[in-house]
Amino acid sequence: MAPVVRACMPLPTPPAAVASSSAAPSTDAQRRSPGARVLVLGGTGRVGGSTATALSKLRPDLSILIAGRNRLDVDLVVHAAGPFQRENECTVLQAAIATKTAYIDICDDTDYSWRAKGFHEQAKACGVPAITTAGIYPGVSNGFFYYTAGSGGAGPTILTTSFLLLAEDVIAYNKGEEIKLKPYSGALSIDFGKGARKKDVYLLNLPEVKSAYKVLGVPTVSARFGTAPFFWNWGMQAFANFLPVEFLRDKNKVLKLVKFVDPFVRAIDGIAGERVSMRVSNYFFLFTCAFKSTSSIQAI
Repeated sequence: MAPVVRACMPLPTPPAAVASSSAAPSTDAQRRSPGARVLVLGGTGRVGGSTATALSKLRPDLSILIAGRNRLDVDLVVHAAGPFQRENECTVLQAAIATKTAYIDICDDTDYSWRAKGFHEQAKACGVPAITTAGIYPGVSNGFFYYTAGSGGAGPTILTTSFLLLAEDVIAYNKGEEIKLKPYSGALSIDFGKGARKKDVYLLNLPEVKSAYKVLGVPTVSARFGTAPFFWNWGMQAFANFLPVEFLRDKNKVLKLVKFVDPFVRAIDGIAGERVSMRVSNYFFLFTCAFKSTSSIQAI
C-alpha cells in the first residue's frame, strides 16, 4: 500500500503552558487502532521518505501523511526535518505534547537532544510517548565508531550535519571526567568487519556519548566518524582546520557549501558505492543496552 499523501496546515505556535495532566491520555488501543494517522515531517527528504516507506510496509493499515515541515492533527508525528544542529527550540515536540500526540524524532545533535529531554516531565504528565534521537545516524546506531561511504544514501542532510558538527568541540569522557577535544581529530583505524573492513574514523560531537555517560554510567566514552573514499576525510579535516568557526556555525552558509559539494559527492557515490557501518566497542555499554531494552519507553 502506497503512503497516503495530503497537504498539511502550517505548524501552530505551541502554547506557553502545556495542558494539565488531568486530561485523559489516549489509550494503547487508540494509539494502535487500524487506520491511525502518522505524519512524517521532512517526509520529502531522503531519510523521512525512507521512514514513510518503511512504515507503510510494516503497517499497511496506517494512513501516512508526508509533509516538508508542517503538521496537522494525527496520532503520531515523526520529526525527520533535519538538520537539528543550531535549532534553539523544540517546536514540534512542544506542539506534540500540547496536542497529546505521540512523537519521535531522528535528532543527531547533542544540544537539541538534551533540550528535548528537558520536556520529560511535561510529556509524562500529559501521557505522551515521546522519543528523541532515534534515527539511523544518532542513538545507539552511531555505534561510537561510525563509517559511511559517501553520503551513505542519506542525502545532503548528512553533509549539512557533518559540516555543522565541525564547529563544535567534541565532548568525551575519560574515567568519569568530561574532556573537550578538537573535531575531526584523534584518528583511529577501526575494523568494521566483512564488507567495510578497516577504516579511519575521527572524533565528532555525537549525542550518544553524553547519554552513555549520564544515563548508562559508562565512565570512558567517545564517538568517531569516518567516510570514504579517504580523500573526503582530508576534506573534512581541512574544513575543520581552515574554515572559520563562525562560518561553520552559520547554517545558511553551510547549506550553500553543501549545495556546491553535494553534486561531487553524488558523482563519487556512483563510482565508490554507498555503505553504512557501525561498531560498538564497549562491552559494558552493550550489556547495559541489552538490559535497558527490556523496559518500555513512555516519555523522553
